[in-house]
Amino acid sequence: MSVLAFIVVAAAATGAPQPESDLSIKETRRILDDYGTCIVKSWPKVASEAIVRNVDNHELVTRYKRLIDGSCLPVRRAGALRVRFMGDQYRYALADALVRRELAAQPAPILDGVPMLVHREAVAPGKLSPKGKPLTPAQYAAALKGYEEAKAFNFISRYGECVVRVNPAAVRALLLSRPETDEERMRFTALSTAFGTCLPEGQTLSFGKLPLRGTLAVNYYRLAMAAASMPRAPVQ
Repeated sequence: MSVLAFIVVAAAATGAPQPESDLSIKETRRILDDYGTCIVKSWPKVASEAIVRNVDNHELVTRYKRLIDGSCLPVRRAGALRVRFMGDQYRYALADALVRRELAAQPAPILDGVPMLVHREAVAPGKLSPKGKPLTPAQYAAALKGYEEAKAFNFISRYGECVVRVNPAAVRALLLSRPETDEERMRFTALSTAFGTCLPEGQTLSFGKLPLRGTLAVNYYRLAMAAASMPRAPVQ
């Protein structure tokens, strides 16, 4: 499900059906950036816990309701803003804002010895509902689509951890730049070697800047928090 779908409806204050988005990728990235900054400013500890725990969408909208706030979305004078943040885009916004708020003044973490992160796994759907009723063909097709999307997000998540581990300093520099700026483009270029190192042989990079920067933000923040919590060797 899209975590922020109902936020748009609340911001629109209308019962009319909402299209997925009336924004360009560039506009969506900037709105995501502003949204994450707004939420993290109000609820930094709650946002941090949600990202570190890597909770799923269901837990986000039930246990972490404070992080779902339509007032952090802009509203156009001429009418309601229509945008839907899909998949992990919501987490991306929170993690990006958390890095800038909490880690901007700190050097890149030393990740030697930090265990591999746990990533949300995709679970293949069965032919029965949770209540044991057979799924209709349409329901099963939707479940399969969700499964394929979950597999894609799992791959992107693991890829992001690899890139952060290869060059945490360059990832930090990227995350401290603003989206859709010349500096961000330069920082992406500086990560070209790490991007190539982490791609499985024979594959090419096929996702855009939004999910790429987003997965780096989530993994950088989680790894930095893990590194900070590790016991330090005693001073000799």
